Amino acid sequence: TLRREKDHTMDPLTTCVLSFQLLCFSGPELGAGVSAQTAEVATAQQPAWRPDKASSVLTQVQAFYDGTTDLDAKFSQTYWNPSYGSNTKTNGKLKLKKPGMMVWDYAGKSDADYYADGKELAMVEHDTRQVIRTDVASNNELTAAMKFLFGGQKLLREFKVRYAKDDRIKKYGDKDHHVLELKPKAKNKHYKGLVLVVHATTGRVDSFVVYNTDGSSNYFQLRDIRTNSGIPSKAFTFKNKKGYVETRE
Repeated sequence: TLRREKDHTMDPLTTCVLSFQLLCFSGPELGAGVSAQTAEVATAQQPAWRPDKASSVLTQVQAFYDGTTDLDAKFSQTYWNPSYGSNTKTNGKLKLKKPGMMVWDYAGKSDADYYADGKELAMVEHDTRQVIRTDVASNNELTAAMKFLFGGQKLLREFKVRYAKDDRIKKYGDKDHHVLELKPKAKNKHYKGLVLVVHATTGRVDSFVVYNTDGSSNYFQLRDIRTNSGIPSKAFTFKNKKGYVETRE
């Protein structure tokens, strides 16, 4: 998860955007078209119309991010820990920029922040004054997560997709958003799948849920989203502060 539990090493950014599970995959193959009758039915939880195929919405998502050079937003995160049967809520600010740059700046002093400048990932623990650095290229899970955020690899090549079932549409959807379920075609030991809540008009992802193989999940909600505002590249590099201990993994 993006949150790092103090008693174990985190898989950085697997949950960050984009890294994923579906609880049930019985029924039609993901991406199969829905009936015209289903597509035209409007409820309080979904837009009045949606494309027959969920893959069409995913293509719209890809197009949105292909046309985005940078993005910043406020986020809230709800982490479900099945071992304790509890939710932990955090919040902060997110910055993204092509190629492969991101910052997850958590508001809480006890929560680690994450800086990726395209080559290196730095996890910064302010409460313990530790900085852990790792190469982006050596982290396969981080590379996979970035495919969603930065395009380059087409989403339809990497994921199976279908419209979410009614319970998830009711929980996460509304009249302005489609709810998609994604499953990576290649098995990943860290995550199972993802739910995307996609703005029906723009293709922007306004919230998403990451389901991890250990049974935990992360629900991210984005707000005050701005795109193509010219974020400087230096904003994605963490410069070590006095008194901080730096290590490399």
